[in-house]
Amino acid sequence: MMLFNRDRDRPWKFTLTTLLFLIVAYFVKAQNAYVDFLDSSIIDVIQKNQPGWKTLLYRGVTSLAEPKLAIIWVLILAFLLWGFKFKIPALWCLATLAGGDVIAALVKKVVARARPSAHLAIDDGFSFPSGHVFGTFLIIAMIWVILLPMIASAWKAWLLRIVLIVWMLLVMVSRVYLNAHFPTDTIGALLLAYLWLQAAEGLYIRFAPMMQSWPLLKKSEV
Repeated sequence: MMLFNRDRDRPWKFTLTTLLFLIVAYFVKAQNAYVDFLDSSIIDVIQKNQPGWKTLLYRGVTSLAEPKLAIIWVLILAFLLWGFKFKIPALWCLATLAGGDVIAALVKKVVARARPSAHLAIDDGFSFPSGHVFGTFLIIAMIWVILLPMIASAWKAWLLRIVLIVWMLLVMVSRVYLNAHFPTDTIGALLLAYLWLQAAEGLYIRFAPMMQSWPLLKKSEV
C-alpha cells in the first residue's frame, strides 16, 4: 500500500489552486487597490495591540520557521524515515522541499513585490510569497501525510492535527505582525505550497514503484 493513493480529484485540486494562486499573484504584481485595502485592513487588526510578550512570542515563532531551519527539519524527518525503511518517502521529502524552494524563489523574482516599508533589515529580498509560510506548510504536509497515518490512537492523531494547524496560523500571523510580509504574501504562499504538494504527490505515485527496483531502495516501504 502506497502512502498516497491515486486521487481522482487531484487534477481539479491542482487546477483550482493554480487559478487562485495566479489570480492573487496577478493582482499583487499589479498593485491592485483592493489587494492594498485587504492587506491594510488585516494588518491593522493583527498589529492593533503589541505588548512585549506578543512580540517575543512571534519572534520566537518566526525564528523556528526560518527557511534555513526548514532544511534542518526535513533532514531530521528524512533521517528518521530512512532508518525505519521508508527510504523512498525520505527522498520524496527532500526533493519536495528542494523543488518547492526553487519554485518559490522563481515566483519571488517574477512578482518582485517589495517588503512592507517598516520591515527589519534581516528580512531582505522580495515579499511575495512568504518563504517562512511556504516552507512551514510543506513540513507540516509531510508530517500530515506520512506520520499521522502511523498514529494508532485517534485522539493523539487529532491532537497532532490541531497542533499543526495552530502552528501554521502562528507562523502566518507572525510574519505580518513583525512587518516582514503583507497578509496576501502568506495567502499566496499557502496556495503555492498546496499546488506544489499536489504535483509532488502525483510524481510520487508515478515514480515510487519504479524506484523500488533500484538496488539501494529495494527494501523500502512506499
